[in-house]
Amino acid sequence: MADIVEISGTLEPGLWDYNVLELGDVTLPGVTVERVAEVTRDGFDAHEMRFHSLSGTYTETGAHLIEGGPTLDTLELTELIRPAKIMRLGDLGPRALIGPDELAAAAPALAPGDALIIDTGWGRRWNQPGYVSDAPAFSARTLPWLLEQPFSILAVDTPVMECQWCAAEGRAADAGELLRPLYERGMVLLAPVVNLDRISGSEGTLIAMPLRVAGVCAAPCRAAFIADVDWSRDVARDVPHPTEEES
Repeated sequence: MADIVEISGTLEPGLWDYNVLELGDVTLPGVTVERVAEVTRDGFDAHEMRFHSLSGTYTETGAHLIEGGPTLDTLELTELIRPAKIMRLGDLGPRALIGPDELAAAAPALAPGDALIIDTGWGRRWNQPGYVSDAPAFSARTLPWLLEQPFSILAVDTPVMECQWCAAEGRAADAGELLRPLYERGMVLLAPVVNLDRISGSEGTLIAMPLRVAGVCAAPCRAAFIADVDWSRDVARDVPHPTEEES
C-alpha cells in the first residue's frame, strides 16, 4: 500500500496570517471557528467558520495577480492530482535567501506537467513566532531557472516566496517579482506545506484539493503526498490525466 502523508496545516483560531507584511489598506481576517449548534441542545452540531482565501495551506491560481486569470472553479481535477518530485534544500534558517545555484544543484528531473515540491525545512516552524516575517525566500534571480522548469504545480513550505526584506537590506538584485511571470505561464501554487520531513522518498503523487468556490483565486485545501504510486497504473485507472501536449 502507498504511504500517504498529509502536507497541509490545520486551520484553527490563532493561526498565522499575512498581516505582518505590507498589504496597504487591506487587513485580512483571522481564522475564527464558533459553534452555532450542538447535539445536546439542538440535536445536531454545526459551526460558523471565518477565514480568507490565503488561510493556512491554500491552492492558488493566476487570478491572484492577473486580472481575468483562471479561478479555482475552472481547474480540472487532473490539474490538482499530479505526479510529483521533491527538491530538498536542507534545513534553512530565518531569512535564508535561495538563489538559482541552490535550486539547480538540488533539482530533480521533471517531466512536463509534474508538480515540484520545494522543501526548505521551514514547514517545521508552522505557526511559530516569525513564521511569515522571517521565512526563507527566493531571490528574484531564480526566475529564469524557475521559468525553464516544466512543472504545473509549484509547492513550497515557506509562506512567502518573494523576498520582502531584500530591498531594505540593499539587495536590489534579489528583490522583485516571481509569482506573476510564473502565473502567466500557467502555474498553480500550493503553499505553505508542512510535514515534508515525514516523506522518506522524493517521488510520488501530489493531491492539492482546495474548496471549489466560484470566482476566487485561492482557497484553503487539504493536500497529500502519496509515495510509491505508479501514476500510469494506480492513478490513471480512476482519474484521467492529461497527455504531455495537454499539460
